Amino acid sequence: MSIGDLYPAPHVERGEGFAMQATTHWLRLVPGRTLFGMKAGGLPVQLPDLPEGVRHRGLEAATDGHRVALIDVSSHWLLDHPELTDRYIANLRSVITSKAARMDGYAKHVAIHGSIELFLGRELDRVPLEIEAGDGSYEVAVDLLANAPREGRTAFAMPPGVGASKYDDPEFLAGTQSWIDGERLLVEFRPEEGGRQETIAVDRTQFLASLKRCWMAARAVSERLRSGLANLA
Repeated sequence: MSIGDLYPAPHVERGEGFAMQATTHWLRLVPGRTLFGMKAGGLPVQLPDLPEGVRHRGLEAATDGHRVALIDVSSHWLLDHPELTDRYIANLRSVITSKAARMDGYAKHVAIHGSIELFLGRELDRVPLEIEAGDGSYEVAVDLLANAPREGRTAFAMPPGVGASKYDDPEFLAGTQSWIDGERLLVEFRPEEGGRQETIAVDRTQFLASLKRCWMAARAVSERLRSGLANLA
């Protein structure tokens, strides 16, 4: 279960059978050279203090020894505290402008772009939501939820790419597969504690409204980060 990663109200969207929240990723380790440039590692970023409940530990990864580590922060909460975003930007700039920093494509992306986290079912399991900034997935999701026919089923998925076969599996936007069925969005997912896959039906109108509000929050913080980190990330 990922219920411990949910932000408190009003920083989380809740619908019948699901929860959704906008998350901004703060870099706490920037890929770089350590030990006077002799070793690949991660450069620490001094983060502003945050209250409990509006943050949780994010991804940690290494590529060729260069490390990146994140703290995930509620975008909705950050909208009400822009001064903390500005302090974070100043601290991050001081690190990524150093000669030791090695900002790769992933680090540059997460330094600017937030994400939307989805939790489903009675246990509120974390479920993949493949909606990212810059790839058109948000626009596709909104169009499908708003305009897909109420009769029959429509894949909640990205449209087939050029040259794709009609036999290729759709690139579903939620869970292992997801379909719009009348007034419902059906999402199949694998529970975090294992076991058989489950399918849950959520109200498509509720889901759409939550998605739009989360996207607006994440995008507003992203724009502040983009402005503050211009030409750096």
